[in-house]
Amino acid sequence: MAVKSGIQAFILILLIAAHPAPAAIATDPGESAGPDTGMAAGPPRASQAEYLALGRRDFFWIPATALVSIQANHRYRNMPPVDTGALDRRDLWPTDRWLAGRYSPAAALASDMIIFPLGALPMLLSAWDARNGRQSWNSTIADAVVYAEAIVFSSSLDLLVRSLRIHPRPLVYGKDVPSGKRLSGEASGSFYSGHANGAFLAAVYFSYTYGSRHPESEYLGWIWAGSLGAATAVAGLRMAAGKHYPSDVVVGAAAGAFFGWAFPRMHKANRDGEALGMRIGWDHLGLHPQVSLRF
Repeated sequence: MAVKSGIQAFILILLIAAHPAPAAIATDPGESAGPDTGMAAGPPRASQAEYLALGRRDFFWIPATALVSIQANHRYRNMPPVDTGALDRRDLWPTDRWLAGRYSPAAALASDMIIFPLGALPMLLSAWDARNGRQSWNSTIADAVVYAEAIVFSSSLDLLVRSLRIHPRPLVYGKDVPSGKRLSGEASGSFYSGHANGAFLAAVYFSYTYGSRHPESEYLGWIWAGSLGAATAVAGLRMAAGKHYPSDVVVGAAAGAFFGWAFPRMHKANRDGEALGMRIGWDHLGLHPQVSLRF
């Protein structure tokens, strides 16, 4: 829990400190460009260089995301432990009962070993493209900001839902599980899986943005299959570890995949170099993000 909170705080600092001025990011992607010769020298192709755009609205979106993150972490950290004496497997959804009592530290470690490099992959490849002149470094910075926004927002939503304590982790039902694991507050909220959410967000974000930078690539199918396969492995290992039920990982995967697609799609540059649709609005519900997608 402390590690997750620290990672979110670090990402928020990067969001605020590294956010460039909109004019430095938004250039006209409609400008003509010569054929891609595969050489690192020369200006990057416009169709690949400015595929994402940041705008002034992001200066409002980032603090709003930070407030959601603070609230989510507060609720998550203050969850009470499960009353193990009142546990009844019949309270679980029928599709989840077979995993009650499952516990495997090795599977939990394996899931961590996959998700961390998978999460780093989008930014590593974006920086590699900038290093080789296939896109501008400004585009890589925009990519990092959009990716960080997606991670913080989606993980905060996950923590808010988990704080509702819909059902406890499977390991809570295991009598041989160490009491420190069973009686921890975070074990009382299993729905939905943060690992599945993060893994599928990274997989879809990576595959979608790579396809935007390299629409002619013959490896796109393999990239989608490989990244989604790795995310599926993470989800399966979370169940094997006794951390989550099938319902947890299915919903987590769906949420992560949506945010992994929606955030770069909302920031996709139009011909004026602006993001397609995302702003902070004020109405009878108060201050909240308003999102519109164009297809």
